Amino acid sequence: MNTTIRRPMLLAAIALSAAAFVGCTPLAPSGEVSPGASAPTDAAPAPTSSPTAAATIEAVASVESQLTYLIEEEKLAHDVYVTLGDLWGAGIFDSIAASETTHQDQVAALLPAYGVPDPRVDAVGVFTDPALQSLYDELIAKGSQSLPDALQVGITIEQTDIADLTETIATAPADVVIVLERLLAGSQNHLAAFERQA
Repeated sequence: MNTTIRRPMLLAAIALSAAAFVGCTPLAPSGEVSPGASAPTDAAPAPTSSPTAAATIEAVASVESQLTYLIEEEKLAHDVYVTLGDLWGAGIFDSIAASETTHQDQVAALLPAYGVPDPRVDAVGVFTDPALQSLYDELIAKGSQSLPDALQVGITIEQTDIADLTETIATAPADVVIVLERLLAGSQNHLAAFERQA
């Protein structure tokens, strides 16, 4: 079975919600205005949606959802490596799991600036994101079959981390980009290490 990690499409839903909120205007007054006549002077002008405001709301919502997802994605990598390291006794999992703890700490340091609550649960293998929970279970099932399968799980995780980080860096604010570029370099090193062992 080919295991791939698919990032939830939360950003589209958040963007649509933000656009709907910004674009809403109050209902028009109940009195009809005849064609060509001006509206009553005491009526408040209907607010217009600002493209800049909509873009700002979408950008903030996007950063918040990206950080929430990324920190749990780093936790997923850590927890998978801890579990497979315990199962197979291969040192590569232990050393990379320690690095994933550092990655989580780096993302966690960004959360307060964006008002993002930390979604992580302390227990290994437990996630608030249902898609990541399901993915963790699937990856552990695959990695438990053999050591080569476990190493392939590591390759899959790092390839997906690289893809997700690259995508996020393209639109992230500067302070987030600095952190994510460090994580990207780490994931590239991890991928190379797993590929050498596979």
